[in-house]
Amino acid sequence: MLNCINDLIKRAEKSNVPILYIKNEFERMQLFSNFLRKFTALKGSKGAELDERLLRLQGPCFSKNEADAFSNPSLITYLNNNGISELIVTGIFIEVCVAATVEGALARDFAVTVVENAVAGATDLSKEVALIKLSTQEILIFSSEHIFESEYDKGEI
Repeated sequence: MLNCINDLIKRAEKSNVPILYIKNEFERMQLFSNFLRKFTALKGSKGAELDERLLRLQGPCFSKNEADAFSNPSLITYLNNNGISELIVTGIFIEVCVAATVEGALARDFAVTVVENAVAGATDLSKEVALIKLSTQEILIFSSEHIFESEYDKGEI
């Protein structure tokens, strides 16, 4: 999954597609939800940092402390101010965070593509179930090799 995401980041940069990073960063006062998460990703902790294996290029990083990345109003402002209306979504925990972000994007009229081999779930089975559920919504689900693919890339004009 991480290799697919890093490859997508490289291809996005070559295609001049903006890259945005989202990370979990929970407030210490969120006691119940922190307990459920075993106090991971607390604001200011190492657990709240992006994975060091993730390719980091130019692009803003938005924190979230709920499943839906759109819970951070700065993300919505950035997307609107930059005329971004189509999102390519990758990430972990497709059953909750990815699904909630996709639903948040759709509720705000963004076009959404989920990259099936650049998302992860708690298990392979739960990932497949989540992808099936997402496929019933008005989104596209593609494999990473089909993202940024053009007619020229396929040898066609």
